[in-house]
Amino acid sequence: MYFDRETGDYPLSPSDIISRHANNMSFPVPFEAPEQYVLVAPTDQPEFDPATHKAVELPPLETEEGYLQQWDVAPLDGDELAQLEAERLAAEQAARDAARVTVTKRQALLALFDLRGIKNEDIEAQINLIPDEFDRYRALVDWQGSAAIESDSPTVLKLAAGLNLTEADLVELFGYAETL
Repeated sequence: MYFDRETGDYPLSPSDIISRHANNMSFPVPFEAPEQYVLVAPTDQPEFDPATHKAVELPPLETEEGYLQQWDVAPLDGDELAQLEAERLAAEQAARDAARVTVTKRQALLALFDLRGIKNEDIEAQINLIPDEFDRYRALVDWQGSAAIESDSPTVLKLAAGLNLTEADLVELFGYAETL
């Protein structure tokens, strides 16, 4: 990037410089900037925690060897922190969505029986053990009324806990169910 010694404008790309002088001069190929512009030598950004801070580019520093890129570390403001949190939550949701396996109820029931000997009656008995009437009814409707079963649905996770199925067991069951 270039620094304009007359105006202090920085950073400027070759196209920025050309557009500033498009009406009064032509440029050689390869590009050479007029004398008022100097090329700034890049430097590495300082280390910082990107969860709380950012690197901010400062005006270049004039040294005996030329101009050097300069950096400062500044805390993220509220909007930037909120944006990072939104991106983190979106990435987590995308990961959950990518890991979700959806199978038909038939596939789920056959996988449960083939791999664990669990029958539909066992699942409904487990649902009937849910102490809260509201949660029990919702789980029953969700289980009985679903044509598709998702590996990360609240009902599946609740039933898995009651049937002593681990996360690894669910991965195995749903992987097998997909093959049926």
